[in-house]
Amino acid sequence: MSFLDDVVNTGKNVVSTAGTKGKDAVNFSKFKLRVSQLRSDIKVKYAKLGEIAYGAVKSGEKNDEEFDKLVAEIDAAYAEITDIQKQVDELRNVVACPSCGAKTSKENFYCPKCGTKLPEKEKPAEEEKPEE
Repeated sequence: MSFLDDVVNTGKNVVSTAGTKGKDAVNFSKFKLRVSQLRSDIKVKYAKLGEIAYGAVKSGEKNDEEFDKLVAEIDAAYAEITDIQKQVDELRNVVACPSCGAKTSKENFYCPKCGTKLPEKEKPAEEEKPEE
């Protein structure tokens, strides 16, 4: 019976791992699509900024309110891209070097590109054991 139990347990583990990897692949696709959408929106906003700047120079009138609004929207889009990249790094189990920005495994203590010491890993909280 133990052989059959091992086969069943192995099968369950394979299915569970495949399901997790499938979810990760879907998440990566969603993240990639969102970043692509954000970059496209940023290009459109840059074009609008250019039109506003050109119009201001030609007319001699400033339109700071609309200009500032577009700048804030572009900054928000870049911030969202940064957040998405952090989520992708978390899924891939990598960290960015604080010095050179190279991506490396969370398991490394030093950056393989520049040698900078990587931030300390968070240690899981130890459960307190009741004294006997």
